[in-house]
Amino acid sequence: MAYFDHDYVAQPSVLRRLAALFDTPFDRRSRRLAAQVAELRALSDAELEALGIAREDILFHVFGARR
Repeated sequence: MAYFDHDYVAQPSVLRRLAALFDTPFDRRSRRLAAQVAELRALSDAELEALGIAREDILFHVFGARR
């Protein structure tokens, strides 16, 4: 029977640590906006309607643009 050490997976890799060293505020903002778009796209049309957002206006809403 094989044993899998979950603590080993939880440790950040060298590449991930190196990438975090060069992480900029722009990178963090970009990931935050992408996550917000993905979260809104995952909602149903009824849930979006309750928030007052049309599906085609998700990007306008997230990026603060006016239509």
